Amino acid sequence: MEPDLIAYIRSRVKDDPSVSVSIGDDAAILNIENNKQLVVSTATLLAGRHFDESISAEQLGYKSLAVNLSDMAAMGARPQWATLNLTLANADTNWLQAFITGFLQLASQYHVILVGGDIAQGNETSITATVFGTVDKGQYLPRSAAKRGDLIAVTGELGTAAFVQKNRQHKKLLKHLYTPVPQLKIAEQIKGFAHACIDISDGLLADLGHICSQSLLSAQILLDDIPVNKTIKQTSPQWSDFVLSGGDDYQLCFTFAVDDLHRLPADCSVIGQMSCGQGVKVMANGKQLSLKHKGFIHFNNG
Repeated sequence: MEPDLIAYIRSRVKDDPSVSVSIGDDAAILNIENNKQLVVSTATLLAGRHFDESISAEQLGYKSLAVNLSDMAAMGARPQWATLNLTLANADTNWLQAFITGFLQLASQYHVILVGGDIAQGNETSITATVFGTVDKGQYLPRSAAKRGDLIAVTGELGTAAFVQKNRQHKKLLKHLYTPVPQLKIAEQIKGFAHACIDISDGLLADLGHICSQSLLSAQILLDDIPVNKTIKQTSPQWSDFVLSGGDDYQLCFTFAVDDLHRLPADCSVIGQMSCGQGVKVMANGKQLSLKHKGFIHFNNG
């Protein structure tokens, strides 16, 4: 079955001048432009941990690439190539073809070429995608470059994916959980003035906390300034938990100088400011909130 699937995938992938050797050989050979740096991101999705049977094969194919494209956006990079490793508990041809369709549809949207990967059978389904991109030398956006006095901004709305995961009856919001949109277009707009950037995958508190720790600064944010879908505020008394700690948003959180406020894209919201100190402080009604949940935990030993 594996040779047939590889042949099927190869037939779905278009030739590209940036790829000298592609699917079907022992390795891919990629052509990188001069004065560029290579940016690499990889992510694994595990059945029962990161997804369940409620997600379709096509949606899962989309999301397995989307989470890596979100990392590319956070770095200010242009994604160009991808590899895909599948460990499958059950090898079903229809499921695999639908999965590949979802993966390649998103890849085509952002001009990403699938250049290789591997397929194996195992006890549990595991999906690992790796994306390779490029950025002009020295023009990437690290987590560690925030400056004291920087404003903190986010793209889009936060908390929707975590909310709908617990409240599946709000079907119009399920797209935020199953098919998040990588913020590559906004990343292109902000990379000329943003200092530090991260994608919000584990929750705002956890991910902004990474910017704080790596930049040796603290952050103070205003709860009421964080953009939230109105359905969440209207129906959930715990809306702030979803917004601050929910995760799976795949929006961007970034810092920039006050003088560049006029350059902020319309889809972005200022939520706070960087200062001396450590950690993230959340303010509401003039008081600092006591924070119980910090975000998604990758290793939980109970």
